[in-house]
Amino acid sequence: MTATMERPERNITVGQLRQNPTRMLADVQNGESYVVTSHGHPIADVVPHTDGAWVPVERALAALSSSDAIGWAEELSEQRASQDLRDPWG
Repeated sequence: MTATMERPERNITVGQLRQNPTRMLADVQNGESYVVTSHGHPIADVVPHTDGAWVPVERALAALSSSDAIGWAEELSEQRASQDLRDPWG
């Protein structure tokens, strides 16, 4: 098992960001994350961009129709049947 260490987020105020966004953007480009705050309250997260992982429809359907997926669906149905799923507010 490998442990991953996440870098701590840095805080930056809207005013600081307005005065000098270049430093923060350079840090984000190098993997840092920032929380933008306004009057002490977090309003936005600025994180490095990641490309989405698109999977072709055919590949997704093949994975869902595999015997592993069917076994997982049966296991989920069994677990749901063993639980009381009534609406507690009804």
